[in-house]
Amino acid sequence: MERLIEAIKKKIKEHKQELSNNLLSKGVENLPEFKRVYGYGQGLDKSLQIINELIEKYKTGEIEDDT
Repeated sequence: MERLIEAIKKKIKEHKQELSNNLLSKGVENLPEFKRVYGYGQGLDKSLQIINELIEKYKTGEIEDDT
């Protein structure tokens, strides 16, 4: 299970990096597009934060495995 979670986190980080690279290569000529991509990146960061918080809660026993 831990390997799966790490793989998910890695894919999220790679996707965010790809978004950033695409935005930089195109330049920041379109402010609404920049805001959209920036907001999307913020959402990905929040997703990673939630995953990390849940992992810690699971490790400390605050969340039980339902399987």
